[in-house]
Amino acid sequence: MNKNSKVLLILIIILIVGVFLHKNTDTFSSLSQNEAAMGSNYERVEVADGVYSFGNGFTFSMFVVTTNGVVVVDPINQGHAELLLASIRGVTDLPIKYLVYSHNHWDHVSGGQVFKDVGATILSHRDARNWLLDHPNPAVIIPDEVWSGSFYDLTLGGTTIELLNFGRSHGSGMTVTYLPKEKVVFLVDIVTPKRVAFTIMPDFWPSDWVRTLGEVEKLDFDIAMFSHKTAQGTKADVVEVREYLEDLRAELFSMMQRGDDFFTLAENVDLPKYKDWEFYDEWLPMNAWRILMEVGIGW
Repeated sequence: MNKNSKVLLILIIILIVGVFLHKNTDTFSSLSQNEAAMGSNYERVEVADGVYSFGNGFTFSMFVVTTNGVVVVDPINQGHAELLLASIRGVTDLPIKYLVYSHNHWDHVSGGQVFKDVGATILSHRDARNWLLDHPNPAVIIPDEVWSGSFYDLTLGGTTIELLNFGRSHGSGMTVTYLPKEKVVFLVDIVTPKRVAFTIMPDFWPSDWVRTLGEVEKLDFDIAMFSHKTAQGTKADVVEVREYLEDLRAELFSMMQRGDDFFTLAENVDLPKYKDWEFYDEWLPMNAWRILMEVGIGW
């Protein structure tokens, strides 16, 4: 494909995606309304000894209580962070030692000042911090400390907390939080059980996302914690999301091989295995366009 053709294709795709977004504004409204409606429904769940999920059925944080203090993952926003801190105080008076950012996106790392004010050290992957420095937001506190590479040992009070980065998948500096003894893993944004991928897969690299999930599956864990929709599940949920992405890609390739019009692939693709997943009708075509962009022009 020559340069002019690529530019034309990108412009066409942007137009098509814009139409999808316009037609599905009710979807975004319902998401916002759901989050607002759940504002009073925050719940703390102990998923393993000393390991907690906290959220409202829409968005979740994680915190771990050790003998030497507390580690929190993701403040979400000011209101959420204040409720989270109060919930932690319902469990322990030990100091908040660390606030870990899972990645760079503002919808997960806003509100950190709440924990900074009580003495927490804010920690993120170097890639996330670099992005935040380049994209300042008054609601987001720049991390105090960073780690780099693929592994960081955050052992505190005898509790081993491993921070893992499997390279590019979603956002910058995506961090998987893993507690090997407790056999718990916290997966932010990269697994939402029984829901197709969010709209146009913003800031996702589908092939690397699949690869990352494959790496996660190699970890020894029984409990998977999630940032959206539901607090916890199992490794089977990770497998299902990986298989969905693989099946969608395979079906699109099959349609292309039989000669279907490229520009009708997204609207015509059908995956009956996943028809009961949340937002299947609304978001499947947008998911398809994202994968077509990756395989078509490497974007």
